[in-house]
Amino acid sequence: MRKIKSFISSTILIFFGQILFAQNKLVTYSNLQNAYYNKDTSNAVKDGPLKGLAFLEPKVNEITLNTDSTFDFWSRPNVSCFTWRKYKGTWKKSRDTVLFYDNFEVVENDVRVIYKKNNEPIYHIRFFTDKNSELNNRVIKVQYIYDFNFHLEDIEKLFYLNVNNEIEIPFQDILNRDKLAAVRIEYLLDNKQKRFSYLTQNGTVNIKESDLPNVIGVEFVENPKKEIVYRTIKGLVKNGAMVIVSTIKSKISLPDYHSEIMFEKSYTLDK
Repeated sequence: MRKIKSFISSTILIFFGQILFAQNKLVTYSNLQNAYYNKDTSNAVKDGPLKGLAFLEPKVNEITLNTDSTFDFWSRPNVSCFTWRKYKGTWKKSRDTVLFYDNFEVVENDVRVIYKKNNEPIYHIRFFTDKNSELNNRVIKVQYIYDFNFHLEDIEKLFYLNVNNEIEIPFQDILNRDKLAAVRIEYLLDNKQKRFSYLTQNGTVNIKESDLPNVIGVEFVENPKKEIVYRTIKGLVKNGAMVIVSTIKSKISLPDYHSEIMFEKSYTLDK
């Protein structure tokens, strides 16, 4: 009788040991077939300035559940490893439901731009801060960004602020101004905080759609606001496959310009 009990106890220990081992094993779900390119490229890509280039679709192609209750989402377009993206966070499982938790920071734009026009053939660009602080650094870097289609090299220059914290650029001083898409400005605020922005009203900084207004106000935000976005992603596991069914993010007051995490229809458990 003791031998039977001993045998049963050993069997139970081995059985539960196998269960624990299985739960503590790194698990990966993947979908590599369609994660690299968007085959339904738009006409803008087919016929526009990006003609001949594949349009990247930032979809996750690997979901890994690590043994320390953290996860890794990998998007690995095979164009270049520089385009790879990785998302990390924590996960927990309840029956067939897996919840993924992560968060990221949203920061207020540290440069605001106001555009106006007059009939003068000069760009008037005035700089100031949201707290009307003195601008001790008098040097600002300016770069002329030309329309991509004309294959012109961008031109970089240094300007000095006048007593009114302005720079003036006559139209005639800008080579190929008719092809100018944007003006990039870069400024060192208080000799420690870099501020840069593109002065343009075009949808894309290197594609010209309209002329740049010639009266521009550039406001540097001294202490941009910051908020944390908390994200919960829900996945369902069934028959060795995972399907992502929802994504919920906490509400914030600042605009969130982060791209959404894109998923395939389903992911298969790697053997």
